[in-house]
Amino acid sequence: MTASPDRHRRPVSLWLDTLPAPLREPRPALSGDVRTDVVVVGAGFTGLWTAYYLTELAPQASVLVIDAERVAYGASGRNGGWCTTEMPALLANLVQRYGPMDAMRFYRAGRRTLDEIERVLAAEDIDCGWRRDGSLYVARTQPQVARLRNWQDMRLKLGITDMTLLSPAETADRVGVTGALLSGFTPHCAAVQPAVIAAGLARAVERRGVTIVEGTRAVGLRPGVVVTDRGTIRARSVLCTTEAYTGGLPGHARRVLPVISRVLATEPLPEWRWREAGWRDRVTVADSRYQFAYFQRTADGRLLVGGRGAGYRAGSRPDATARSGARVFARLRESLAESFPALADARVSHQWSGAYGMHRDGEPAVVYDRDSGLGHAGGYGGEGIALSNLAGRTLAALVAGVNRPETRLFWTGHRPRRWEPEPLRAVGVRTVSALATAADRYEDRLRRTAPLAAAVMRTVL
Repeated sequence: MTASPDRHRRPVSLWLDTLPAPLREPRPALSGDVRTDVVVVGAGFTGLWTAYYLTELAPQASVLVIDAERVAYGASGRNGGWCTTEMPALLANLVQRYGPMDAMRFYRAGRRTLDEIERVLAAEDIDCGWRRDGSLYVARTQPQVARLRNWQDMRLKLGITDMTLLSPAETADRVGVTGALLSGFTPHCAAVQPAVIAAGLARAVERRGVTIVEGTRAVGLRPGVVVTDRGTIRARSVLCTTEAYTGGLPGHARRVLPVISRVLATEPLPEWRWREAGWRDRVTVADSRYQFAYFQRTADGRLLVGGRGAGYRAGSRPDATARSGARVFARLRESLAESFPALADARVSHQWSGAYGMHRDGEPAVVYDRDSGLGHAGGYGGEGIALSNLAGRTLAALVAGVNRPETRLFWTGHRPRRWEPEPLRAVGVRTVSALATAADRYEDRLRRTAPLAAAVMRTVL
């Protein structure tokens, strides 16, 4: 099949473009100097979850959330819609750095987070198309098979027995993805409309007494004070939850690396097309390349494809446009046709870019200093839909001074070293990304493990 032209695709996030009208209502900006108990900078997932749990753990505290743009403007409204905490690369790193006990404590906390998110969505009547059908990780070459088996072996050694390896025939019974030599199925993933979660959560915290202001840019953070372009906020606790946008704050350019990812979505497809593709439920699918592609069947019947590249703009700027990633979008189109040839001619309606935050050691962190009142959380490496909830609970508990299991996880107080200064930062990130792409091409072509592939796996973003 030849792909149909996508002349009418929109260079905006599907999630923000299809957000229901009642959730789009703008909020006013800050109007002068104010005082509050807690100020949260950033109205994405982390900031909103933190505010939500503060209303439970410190109900007497006044909480103000500010954002330079609007609720869900950043990664919360631009991601791939996977709510998962499988963390294959992160889990291996945690075992190596902290030992199996701490790694498993974090993994179990992450897995329970899906239940907690589902509970809150039901309690707050947030209809985000939540569908918990799990994930399928597909290997098409022998090197990919080896990596998938190594991941399974590590899980089994840690006592994680919930991933099932499937043969090609068993894989086809789940999803009609082509060329699978082996796949691994895990039940711990939900497909969601993420912008609805963020927008619904914003309305929920406002009902609980939290104030949210939009169009208010923080230009300086220090103990007890946030200086904005609309006035000065004085607060006992100042929490930075800006993730990939942290570099825009003075003095923070090297703390969080904004990694730019690309996503596209087709027009809604009729049910017979999905039957033709052998895709009966909404299980999410990912291939096993270094620069992997991931797929979701959305609640309104679109095929969403993301990944296949890790972009970066010099100076830690997260504002790449959809038009600047033509090669990555082309690779996503190729991955769609390669994995689901029955859907290869589907028209693309949306293609967009988004940035997620990455710390220098690849580990997320939640930090709160009681003496200064400064705190921050982030660095989820692309798995922020679920991990932001766990981080929000952790940060809220630290601020409230409540001893909870979340506050005893490895990431509490973790302070990763900063990224290299420019131009070393840009050169390093782009080199690693290019090496990963070259390794994928080598393995796709020759079906053998690429030279230095192990080194690439340890460093690829």
